[in-house]
Amino acid sequence: MPCRIGKRDPEGYYVVVARRGIEPFLEGIGDIRIETLGDKVVIRTRSRNTALRILEIAEKKGLSYT
Repeated sequence: MPCRIGKRDPEGYYVVVARRGIEPFLEGIGDIRIETLGDKVVIRTRSRNTALRILEIAEKKGLSYT
C-alpha cells in the first residue's frame, strides 16, 4: 500500500481529511484534534501511525476524501 500521508503541517501535525460520519469510529484513538468544516472532518495528529490508522478506517468505511 503506497503511503498517502504527506509531510507535517507547519504546526507539526499530520492532517487527514475525511467525510462527516467518521467521528464515532475515532473513539479510543489516541491524541487527535478534530475540526468539522461543512461536510468535511479535518483530523490532526502528531503520530504518523495514528494518521495511517485513521486513513485506513476512513477508506474501509467509505468516508475518505482521497
